[in-house]
Amino acid sequence: MHTPDGVKIKTPAGGLTAALDPLMQACGGTWVAGGSGDADRENVDMHNRCKVPPKNPKYVLKRVWMSKEEVDRYYFGFANQTLWPLCHNVFQKPVFDKLFWDGYKHSNKLFADAVKEEITGAEKAFIWFHDYHLALLPKMVRNNARKKRLVLTHFWHIPWPTWNKFMLLPWGKELLEGMLANDLIGFHLHGYCVNFLASVEKTLKAKVDYEAATVKYNGRTIWVRHFPISVDFNAIDKRAKKPDVRREIKHVRAPQYIPYKHIGVGVDRIDYTKGIIERFRAIDKFLEKYPEYQNKFVFVEAGAPSRTRIPAYMELNEEISKTADEINWKYLRGYWKPIIYIQEKLPPDRLFALYRTADVCIVSPIQDGMNLVAKEFIAANVDCTGALILSKFAGATEELKDAIVVNPYDVERFADAIKNALEMSPKEKRRKMKKLRKNVRENNIFKWLADFICEAAKLTS
Repeated sequence: MHTPDGVKIKTPAGGLTAALDPLMQACGGTWVAGGSGDADRENVDMHNRCKVPPKNPKYVLKRVWMSKEEVDRYYFGFANQTLWPLCHNVFQKPVFDKLFWDGYKHSNKLFADAVKEEITGAEKAFIWFHDYHLALLPKMVRNNARKKRLVLTHFWHIPWPTWNKFMLLPWGKELLEGMLANDLIGFHLHGYCVNFLASVEKTLKAKVDYEAATVKYNGRTIWVRHFPISVDFNAIDKRAKKPDVRREIKHVRAPQYIPYKHIGVGVDRIDYTKGIIERFRAIDKFLEKYPEYQNKFVFVEAGAPSRTRIPAYMELNEEISKTADEINWKYLRGYWKPIIYIQEKLPPDRLFALYRTADVCIVSPIQDGMNLVAKEFIAANVDCTGALILSKFAGATEELKDAIVVNPYDVERFADAIKNALEMSPKEKRRKMKKLRKNVRENNIFKWLADFICEAAKLTS
């Protein structure tokens, strides 16, 4: 993107790009992705490619260009107003708009054309599709390259809904047929695999083997497996130990910034699935039930705005700000206010400083496929002094057994969990955090990659 200091690389607020980039740098290959930066077109070759990272290239980034209208219908429309609320068990009605669906098909075709261009001349190719934006793409690619030896795989990074909810989608049959052109389909959790298999069985009447987790369709066998995604533990651990982060910790704890005994932290992309309002209400109840923490506890919420062109997200931004203001006004005492709401993505040094100095990190989505913030906090908590409060509705909860698990809707017990986290002994915090760090270290992003690739490799043996 253009800045006063020249063209800069901007990393999206979401965790997926940050998770996949180190894998691409380690493995190489070509990443086909939409281009949205205002300097993107100036930094590609005649084939719409550029090398990443610029100073030490490790892989090729192939750009797909879309107009504002195409992005509105494909990304802001069908992907994020239809599929996103449909797949998350939250109280947000999906929008079933034919114009959105047509735009989704059209943009998937743009990606298919880009992939076709990249594999021209190759007899065989391994192609890995990512997420709910590209459900139709596998079938398009397979139809475009019938004479090639292809291994097509797909990872769906959000929950898959129960079959009776999926049946609400008017274009469910076409979407499933697109995905079943893959050889291997991955989800974060076993439960999502079961939901997907049931959707296939009910919608397409395909032969499904739940025990083997396979689908037989159009003469092919498709494998469905779960692979919990993670983070680059070593990279985060190393970054969190840097002198710049230690200096930032001193700044965070300085009298003019947060001169209070207890600090809590939340880091989110602003989305109605993240449970931010429920979290604030739990903090309100915590301060009401345990007034001895008033003027001693501060919660820092770093919320990166996203999808702000969608009405539901504009309303959510306003509601979060209003809720924070109401709680702060309720408890306002001198300079102290309990919630510091930062509406931006924090610089890495400040983020890791908060992770290291926070007494508690609260990750409380009302539905989340995995949630990498929880694992990022663990990897950055190098001093083992923090506690993690984690929603029972986050996919990460199945792995992170030593977190304090809450139901975001149960405000009373949520408030008690905050008190318990703050009053946990240093010895107990250290014991739990060491176990959490061991889990994330051993089950890092590279293990996720290796597990997926090894499973895919079985298809060629």
